[in-house]
Amino acid sequence: MKLDINAFNTVVREPKYEGYDTYLIDDDKQMIDYHIYLLIVESGNVAAIICEKLPVKEGSTENYEIYEFNGNKLLEHKIVRIKPLDKNSAKFKKMVDNYVNHKYTFATQK
Repeated sequence: MKLDINAFNTVVREPKYEGYDTYLIDDDKQMIDYHIYLLIVESGNVAAIICEKLPVKEGSTENYEIYEFNGNKLLEHKIVRIKPLDKNSAKFKKMVDNYVNHKYTFATQK
């Protein structure tokens, strides 16, 4: 799967906790409808997205997917391959817990 700069910009243009309906790109270069809840930037080289394939199942976190990617490469190349985070990992569980419990805050650039 890949994330392109247009989907990224849709989410960061006016960030909101409920996220946005947008897309990810599969290996056949087709746009797959996704709901991206949050982009988490750990550093320039490590970023993640919390998302769910559309249609979204209200109230369930079982369908959440988290992908990690290199934020600098996205800005440089306008498209970047995203790597799925293992749903059984402590990092995945912590990110979902932090999202569900509104522990993340938004940072915007003006």
